[in-house]
Amino acid sequence: MNDNKSEELNDVEFDFSSISTDNFPKILKALNVSLAVTSYQSARLILIQSDGQTITTRFKAFPRPMGIYADEDRITLGTLNQVLEFKKSNILLHKIKNQELDDTTRMSKKVLEKDQEQQQALQKEREIALNDVKISDSLYLQRASLTTGMINIHDIAWGDEGLWVVNSTFSCLSTLTAEHSFVARWKPKFISELVPEDRCHLNGMAMQDGKPKYVTTFNMEDSRDSWSEGRIDYGTLIDIDTDEILIEGMIMPHSPKVHNGFVYVCESGLGNVWKYNIKTKEKTEFFKVPGFTRGINFHDGLMFLCTSKIRSSELKNPTPLSEMYEETFAGIWIINPDTGEEIAHIKFEGDITQLYDIAIIPNSTSPELLQTSSSLTRHLFDFTEHAL
Repeated sequence: MNDNKSEELNDVEFDFSSISTDNFPKILKALNVSLAVTSYQSARLILIQSDGQTITTRFKAFPRPMGIYADEDRITLGTLNQVLEFKKSNILLHKIKNQELDDTTRMSKKVLEKDQEQQQALQKEREIALNDVKISDSLYLQRASLTTGMINIHDIAWGDEGLWVVNSTFSCLSTLTAEHSFVARWKPKFISELVPEDRCHLNGMAMQDGKPKYVTTFNMEDSRDSWSEGRIDYGTLIDIDTDEILIEGMIMPHSPKVHNGFVYVCESGLGNVWKYNIKTKEKTEFFKVPGFTRGINFHDGLMFLCTSKIRSSELKNPTPLSEMYEETFAGIWIINPDTGEEIAHIKFEGDITQLYDIAIIPNSTSPELLQTSSSLTRHLFDFTEHAL
């Protein structure tokens, strides 16, 4: 087992450690990927990186980070009342590594003398940020944000028609535009109107062929917060094209994903994952683990699954998972999606107990993500010329 190191990059320190199987860092390095995991409970985006021997865990502070998407060029993150878009910049990474930004980041003697203590602290913060970028192999900078209001964004994904989000507050799937808080595109047939009442706790969304195809809900009720007040074994997996309820009776389902002709879906309240055959409509229990299963992704023939510790729930009735195990774990499991065999895992200890979503950052084992709060971003210019 590997004891891993972490880097706290924000002002507020918190307790965190992790331990992984020996092959976990080797797998990430071999795949040439890193992981981005959201923890709304700790208000952190967690970047999990590997040098092949050790895992390095870095943290970025955001208000209530939930759904996350990543591809070769961007990282998209849903937060408390915004969606943030980070774009990859090879140009700026090259400039920083080659020390081409020194003149823009260095403060003049006159500025330093004006408020020496404050300016020196700012200069030190920039130097730390520069060093962090220099040891990274990819750089993501915030380029856009959309303010949605508190629509309780859960899963998010880019599709053929733009960015789709699960709008739990209004019990619908939405796309986003700069002109509106959201554009409602689909709701379950048992939801009668679009009102901010989180009626069925619509939370999960699986994409297929560039469009949303399957969703999960906690129940099929049509009243305010019914999911937190009634029976807990009423969750569903729904085909949104036909409104057919494919699976019902699940306890707190999350995170449906389509892979190789199957829908994988977490029944979080039991700590398991179901494998649903799209053609035969048969389901089998695929994986079971001592943790609240939530957050699935696939990459290069492997499945990545997040788990959380059992917490005090908003539900009146406790989940069976709370009585099944003496201890539950927050962490990430790498699984063979054909056999359900565990390949590797990492477990978190300390203040991070709740994970929501996981994204794979491809072709990068040490990414850096710069927020607008970093003073370094004042000096980073990635531009093009047109008809000057």
